[in-house]
Amino acid sequence: MRKPIYIRDVAAAGDVTPQAVRYYESLDLLEKPHRTKSGYRIYTREAIERIRFIKDAQKLGLNLDEIRVILQMKCSMQPPCDCVREMLHKKLARIEKQIAEMDATRKRLLKVLRNSEGNPPLAHEDSVICPLIEKSATE
Repeated sequence: MRKPIYIRDVAAAGDVTPQAVRYYESLDLLEKPHRTKSGYRIYTREAIERIRFIKDAQKLGLNLDEIRVILQMKCSMQPPCDCVREMLHKKLARIEKQIAEMDATRKRLLKVLRNSEGNPPLAHEDSVICPLIEKSATE
């Protein structure tokens, strides 16, 4: 007989907390485990593999709702790779847009800082807080 796999074992093997394991169960990302007579959860090796898959998918930027869709497809015997590919393309497009926006912000910051180097602090009566920011917003 195999040694039972308890929640602490699954959590440690998946590099998550027992609370995360219970949370994944509540979201139906993990099958409900069998329980002992005293109520302890008993898991299978598949639960560990499932948690590792969830963590790997999260590292690619997928959220738990997206991961649930992938797992549901797999469980219904549908190959999920085309769906995953589409999700990853969308995720990549969003990240590239964010990078472009951040690069534009970076360039604005560099311009404001370059223009302010060596200049005394700006002060005039109409400025509420900081003329550097107010001036850069109009440029």
